[in-house]
Amino acid sequence: MSLIRAYQPKDHDAIIELFLLNTPAFFCEEEQQDLERFLNEEIENFFVAEEDGIVVACGGSNIKGNTGFLSWYIVHPAHQGKGLGKILALHNLAILQADTNLDEIEVRTSQLVYPFYEKLGFKLIGTQDNYWGPNMHLYHMRMQD
Repeated sequence: MSLIRAYQPKDHDAIIELFLLNTPAFFCEEEQQDLERFLNEEIENFFVAEEDGIVVACGGSNIKGNTGFLSWYIVHPAHQGKGLGKILALHNLAILQADTNLDEIEVRTSQLVYPFYEKLGFKLIGTQDNYWGPNMHLYHMRMQD
């Protein structure tokens, strides 16, 4: 059974380890700098999933203006397909959907993961080739009512 809890600064190294375990399969090495900046400067609502005291997944949400964003969903390769990403995403979507000041909810992901977000109700609104790095394309998505 997984425990979902708020991110704490002590989780920083575990999150970086999750990122590295998923690179280059789902992330480009260059994105580590963006993740570091996010963890140090941009966290708003960010959560981790723990199993037996070990962080095995993370994901959060941010708000910019009247738009909510899902941010940095990473699941340990050995725990992918078990629903942890979905649990974290639904948790963060509930936070965003409760904010009456938001006009929309978006996510920026890659061609590798966009089907996950489609299942949650997001629709593709644009793409950009090689955005994250070579052969790692941006898929910009918006939540549909």
